[in-house]
Order: sequence, then structure tokens, then C-alpha cells
Amino acid sequence: MIELIAALILAIHLLSMNLASAGPLCYLWLKGGGESETISRLRMMRWSVVALLLGMVTGVLLWMIIPGEGLSQALARFPVRAYCFAAAELVFSLVCLLPLALDWNFLRHRSWLGKLLALLSATNLLYHFPPLMAIIGQLAANPQWTAEAVLDRPTLLSLMTQGHVLALSFHFGLSSLAVAAIATLSMITAETADLSPQQSKTIRKAGLVALLSTLLQIPVGIWLLASTSVATRGALMGDSLAATLVFVAALSGTLLLLQRLVSIVLGDYERKTLRGAGWLVLVVILLMTCALRWSRPAVPKALNTISPVNIHGADRLSVFGSFEAEC
Repeated sequence: MIELIAALILAIHLLSMNLASAGPLCYLWLKGGGESETISRLRMMRWSVVALLLGMVTGVLLWMIIPGEGLSQALARFPVRAYCFAAAELVFSLVCLLPLALDWNFLRHRSWLGKLLALLSATNLLYHFPPLMAIIGQLAANPQWTAEAVLDRPTLLSLMTQGHVLALSFHFGLSSLAVAAIATLSMITAETADLSPQQSKTIRKAGLVALLSTLLQIPVGIWLLASTSVATRGALMGDSLAATLVFVAALSGTLLLLQRLVSIVLGDYERKTLRGAGWLVLVVILLMTCALRWSRPAVPKALNTISPVNIHGADRLSVFGSFEAEC
């Protein structure tokens, strides 16, 4: 039950960060498209703010409920300044989003500034969030993934170039584009039953972005699968019945989503089709998250316990211990 709850919260966390990361990019191509696109743009920015806040909350919840000491020990290997820097990055993106979400008058006649804020918020999250989460996930599953006791900035930059981290970062980026584009479809569907020519054009554009992003997930997914551990690949390929069934269901859902997106690009703008794409992406993300959680092998106790890390003369075995050592 705890694993199921953890998978559900992780899915909400990833979906929230997907929208918060790529949602601001919609500001760039919805800008200046008439009153309907102005409404969609503002709603997307507000959704992005809510998604970023929800992503922060669910991130804390995951740290509190995920069983085992792997995650806590992984987090303990980061110095306090890394947490301060991560918090500053999240606040920076939030500060960039708020003026856009509140539609400040100052930005109405300075479109270049609004576009710059949207671009800064999106690139900031897409650059920092995926590789950091990938590194933490690897360390939680295998504390011996890297021999470095303290993950300072040079070490993190080196780990960010690892194949699995790069593959997961590209996977997250493409997922973010697809989620943001499909969120645009959902917003337009909720706004009116009769679509204007401009709204139809926007739907086709968003459907094309979602379609291309989802198609590119195929080679990236193969890359990601190849870069995972042998045990994880085996679990997805039949060693674990639950993980395999969920993984196959996720792949089937992806094929259905592709079919629905092709229909949208070709001009099928019925509410049933648009809403179906939204529900499908939610189901696929949940199934993929469950497959990710359930395919990870249990960490042996010998590996799940790392020796005390001596930093500045203090033993640090937890996040709280690291704060005490730094202070």
C-alpha cells in the first residue's frame, strides 16, 4: 500500500513539474494570438504556478513516505549549500512566473520581457530539475553508484553527463512538452464549445507539438531502457510480473495516445477526442511511474547502509545532520 501511495504521489509530482517546466514555453507561441489565446496564455501561466507549488509539496511528501533509508542517505551526501541553491532556483522560477500569471500591466507593452521571463523560468527548471532527480534516484537505489562521499558542484556536473542521467533528462523534457501541449488542448476545450478559426489553429499546433514529443520518446525510451541496470531491465521484461504488466499497459496507452494525437493534427477537434488525449497522458504517466517504482530491485542491507561521511569533522548520516554540521 505504501508503494502504491508513493507511486501515486510521484506521478503527481512528475506531472506537476512537467507542466511547471514547459508550461511557460506555451507563453511564447500563444502570445499575440487574439483574445482567446490571451485567456489561454494567462490560464497556462496560472496553472504553471500552481503546478510548481504542488511539485514542491509532493517532493517533500515523497521524502517523508518513501520506505527505506536509501533516499535519506542519498540526500545526506549533498552539502547544505546545494539545498540552498536548489531552493533559490525554485524561487527564481516562481518569481519569473508570477508577473506573467498576474498579467502585470508593466509587461503588456513589453512583450520581449514577458517572453524572456517565460524562457528563463522554463530553461531554469529543465536544466536543474531532471538531472538532479535522476542522480538522487540512482543514489537511493544504489549508494555505491558513485564513490564520492560528498556531491559538490564539480562532482554533480560530472554525474550529469552520465548516460542514464542524460537519457532521463531528455525523457523528462519531452514529457514536459507533451504535457504542456495537451494541457493547452484541455484549456481550449473548457473555454468554449464552438471553436474559432484561431482556436482551431492553436489546437492543431499544440497537437503537433504533443505528437512530435511523444514520437521522440520512442528512441529516447530505448536509450533510457538500455542505460538502466540489468536487474531493472529484467524486471520490466518479465522477471517481475507486476512491473511487466504495468509497463506493457503504459506502452499500449502510449500507442493509443499517438493515434489520438494524429487524429487531432489531421483535424479531429471534437471534445471527446481532445479530452481523451488529456486522460490518456495522465494514465500513461501514472503507469510509467508505477513501472519505474516496481522495477527497481530491493537494495541489500549491506548496500543500503553507508558508512558515516566525515565532512568538516562531523559525522553526517541524515539531511538534518548535514545542516547541523554546516552550522
